[in-house]
Amino acid sequence: MSVSVQFIKGLDEELGGISLRKGRNSGTKTVVLLFERVQAMEKGRSFINKIETLNLCDEEGEIKVTPNGMKFQFVDDDNLSQAECSFEVTSDEAWERVMRFLHRYADAHGFEFQAPKI
Repeated sequence: MSVSVQFIKGLDEELGGISLRKGRNSGTKTVVLLFERVQAMEKGRSFINKIETLNLCDEEGEIKVTPNGMKFQFVDDDNLSQAECSFEVTSDEAWERVMRFLHRYADAHGFEFQAPKI
């Protein structure tokens, strides 16, 4: 089975980057997925298919997450330059599962770990 990210079932999205964050005071773990293009928004698909969840699919199955934030940056009125989708992971078990997915996605798509620039 392939490793994929989908807003709409069966429509694979391509990640441009992944960022992991942890709240200093709260300890809340947040996953931020970066997209240069969101196919689910093209050609009116987001109006036909209501987008409420993000599906992370791999050989272990499917992780359904509800984004707690979406940010869109446009070059001009019509051209998306970047989209950012974030979701929180509340339990250690869920965090481990999401991390296994992210490692598989990284391996399958040639991502490399980069330490944050401070």
